[in-house]
Amino acid sequence: MNLQPVPIVDIPIGNPLPWQLYDRNGYIVFARGDMVASRDQLETLLPAGFLRDADAPQQTHESGDWVDLKEILPGGTFPPPGIKPQVGELVQLRLLNRNLQANYSVRLIGYIKNQSILVMTPMVSGVPLILADGEQMEVRMVTGSNIYAFQTAIQRLCISPVHYMHLEYPAEVRAQILRKSPWARVNLGATVTNAQGGSEIVRIVNLSPNGAQLHALPTMGEPGGELRLIFQAVMDELGTTLNLDATIMHVNIPQTGAEAESNMLEYGISFRDVSAPDALWLKGLVYRYIAEGHLT
Repeated sequence: MNLQPVPIVDIPIGNPLPWQLYDRNGYIVFARGDMVASRDQLETLLPAGFLRDADAPQQTHESGDWVDLKEILPGGTFPPPGIKPQVGELVQLRLLNRNLQANYSVRLIGYIKNQSILVMTPMVSGVPLILADGEQMEVRMVTGSNIYAFQTAIQRLCISPVHYMHLEYPAEVRAQILRKSPWARVNLGATVTNAQGGSEIVRIVNLSPNGAQLHALPTMGEPGGELRLIFQAVMDELGTTLNLDATIMHVNIPQTGAEAESNMLEYGISFRDVSAPDALWLKGLVYRYIAEGHLT
C-alpha cells in the first residue's frame, strides 16, 4: 500500500469516491463508492487531512454486490398489482453477456404497458456506457416492500434529448419480500462519541432502520454501553447529518477481511429514540442501498 496525501480540494463532493480515504494511522474513513456531502464534513472528521493508496485502481463504474434473490414469490406481471413505479426511481441493471458482469444504477423514466420500459443509459465518468441493441440484462428495483427483478433486452438506444433506452417489456417479474427491518451492506465513515466523551472514527458496514454493524477499535465500549453515532446521509442532491443515540448489543472479533488481521472489532448497535425525520432518512438510505444491489 502506497499511502499519499490527498488535498481536500481534490476529493469529489456529492459523487462516489473513486478510491478509499484513510486517516494517518491507515484506518479507512471513507470507502470507495462512498459520497462526501460537503467540504465541512471532511474538515470536521479529519482536519489533519486524508490519505489514499496511490497504487490502487480507481473505480470505473457503479458496482454493487448482486445478491441472489431468495424467498421468490410466484412470477407476475409488470407493474405488480397495486404498485405504480414512480419516475426517477432507482433501477439496478446487470449486463448478462459480458466477461465482466458489471452493475449500474440508473433512473426510471417511465413505461409503456406491454411495449417497453424507459430508463436512463448508464454513465461511466460522465460518458454514456457503450451498449448495443439486443443486449441482455437483468433489472431490479425496490418498489413498495419488495424487490422486483426481471430479464430483458435493449429494444432501442436513444441519445436525444438525453441518453436513454427502451427495454423490452418483461413477460414475467420475480419478487422477493423484504424483511420488516431490512439490512443493507454499506461502507460509510462515521464518528462515534461514547458515554465518557471519547470520540473516534468508525466504519459502518451494515445498516438497517433500527441499528448498524460497525468496525471500530476496542476502545469504543462494551455490550450495554451507550454511544452517539454521527454520519452523513446523502441521497441524490439532498443530504443531512444523522446524530443517532445507540446501545451496544454485542462485540465480536471479525473472522475475515483486513479487520481480522488488525485490532478492529465488530460492534452491533441498536438505535434508541430515533426522531421521525431521522427514521425517514434511515429507511430511505437503506432502501437506496438495497436498490443498488447491496442487500445483506
